[in-house]
Amino acid sequence: MAKNLMRAVQYSKYNGGAADLKHAEVPIPSPKKDEVLIKVEAASINPIDWKIQEGVARPFLPRKFPHIPGTDVAGEIVQVGSGVQSFKVGD
Repeated sequence: MAKNLMRAVQYSKYNGGAADLKHAEVPIPSPKKDEVLIKVEAASINPIDWKIQEGVARPFLPRKFPHIPGTDVAGEIVQVGSGVQSFKVGD
């Protein structure tokens, strides 16, 4: 895997279910002003993520495909946006 890529699970359309979840290598994002970048050690897909994939939040979420689901994560902060004050690299 190239140094500027990360592994992710993503889907490319609504209503694909578990069969549409695909492993991919994608560019590592840079955090925006009020965001942090986390090196994820563990993640889960929760019921809200499945509802979003089913299109319940359409047209708000996801804004574009492919989409990387998951908001339940654990890991280490490796980069912080310029406006972040409550967290630091290493947290």
